[in-house]
Amino acid sequence: MQKSKKNKKIRHHIVFAIDSLTGRGAEKVVINLGEELIKLGHIVTFIIYENIVEFKIHPRINLYRLNPTIHKGLRIFSRITDHKNVKLFNLLLDDIELQYGRVDLILSSLPRMDRILSLIKNDRIFHIIGNPLSMQSGIRKNKWHKKISRIWHMKRMYDGRKLIGMSYGIGDDLVKYVKVRPASFQAIYNPFDFDQIKSLAAIPFKLPKNLTSNDYLIHIGAFTLQQKRQDLLIEAFALSKLKCKLVLLGKGKDEEKILDLIKKHGVTNQVVLAGFQANPFPWIKHARLFVLSSDYEGFGNVLIEAMALGTPALSTDCPSGPREIFINDMEDSLVKCGDAKALAE
Repeated sequence: MQKSKKNKKIRHHIVFAIDSLTGRGAEKVVINLGEELIKLGHIVTFIIYENIVEFKIHPRINLYRLNPTIHKGLRIFSRITDHKNVKLFNLLLDDIELQYGRVDLILSSLPRMDRILSLIKNDRIFHIIGNPLSMQSGIRKNKWHKKISRIWHMKRMYDGRKLIGMSYGIGDDLVKYVKVRPASFQAIYNPFDFDQIKSLAAIPFKLPKNLTSNDYLIHIGAFTLQQKRQDLLIEAFALSKLKCKLVLLGKGKDEEKILDLIKKHGVTNQVVLAGFQANPFPWIKHARLFVLSSDYEGFGNVLIEAMALGTPALSTDCPSGPREIFINDMEDSLVKCGDAKALAE
């Protein structure tokens, strides 16, 4: 640790270990945190498992790639590969400390990095849990033998570890359904730079020809039906008989299925798939309503971002985040999970 001569504030070195920097919410949160820590005068280093970088990274953030040994073959032998990657991580950390000084804090985010770092006994390591793990891993829905297997896998990673959740609901889920007994758990809500959000939303923006300002609903999220439930959203939109458009921003493995659902429900001329947008904020600002249709969320950043831009927001009452956002008289903005008719209304 070093002291700045100007303000005498303590300078820390923080490492974020994350699976990749692909264009999703968890990755964006890590980037936002890194940038804010840089502004506060700290040293920030990213170590990524998979060599994917889809965001613009602050020039003062140090970026390293783990170049892991990839497991091939029977899953039962995957732990051997994990131990090899532990050695790679420790060697890389030694190199980073030689160049930039001692690391004070290591924040692990997402499953691949968590598997590796959970094998390292180091008081500096905290694991960031971004979603209710019982929902993400299917523990609540699977048959008993799969449920036991997945609970065992989660406990092997997180029992006795120091955990940070993005909402209190994540901590409740860990204890009640996943049976994890962490060394400690802290809920820390995601950070937001509202001035930056408003500034990005004000960047000159021209809607596509088939869209009119304030006459479309918007949904943003990875195209994964299991979590984000675009199938529910499209069905609800069709049931609503609204004359406006529905815009889906994002990308993912279920895009073809989503296109099929749009045709099935007869809303081909009303639903617009606009892809991944590095700056989604003008799209949100000009929308009539923001809709989140997920079966589960860790927090629900997009709900906060929409409201910050003056766009009304609606969400399914999924485990964790949304219920902690829409409190008191805002509970009317929540609808029952998996209920297309309720969402349509």
